[in-house]
Amino acid sequence: MKSIRLLLALLLVSSVLVGQTKEFSKDYFLQKSKKQKTTAWILLAGGTAMIVGGGALFDNNFYGGSNSGADIGGYIVLAGILANGASIPYFISAGKNKKTAMSITFDYQPIFLSGDLLVAAKANPMLTLKIKL
Repeated sequence: MKSIRLLLALLLVSSVLVGQTKEFSKDYFLQKSKKQKTTAWILLAGGTAMIVGGGALFDNNFYGGSNSGADIGGYIVLAGILANGASIPYFISAGKNKKTAMSITFDYQPIFLSGDLLVAAKANPMLTLKIKL
């Protein structure tokens, strides 16, 4: 019974590891950062427009005597505030992805090989990942 549980756990872990073999390159993280930053700016601009428009609608209808229009304006302002708040995590994750992209470098490192009286350099590909602790 223990061996069946162990085999099942090993199978689950190995299936997760196989699913994470996607190649993460500098271009991938830069593209992801660009998309997230675009989304964040759209949310911020849309939320600000909703706050301004909803505030104007609220102001016109509140003092004009129509409370239903004022309610709608208030809901639009609230939605704008939520959209502005939703843009903050997108800006943060875009910055993190850009930092990750800048920490991945692909270069060729020379390795010096010595023979009898000859020293030769061979270029080997190198992938560097900088981790800040």
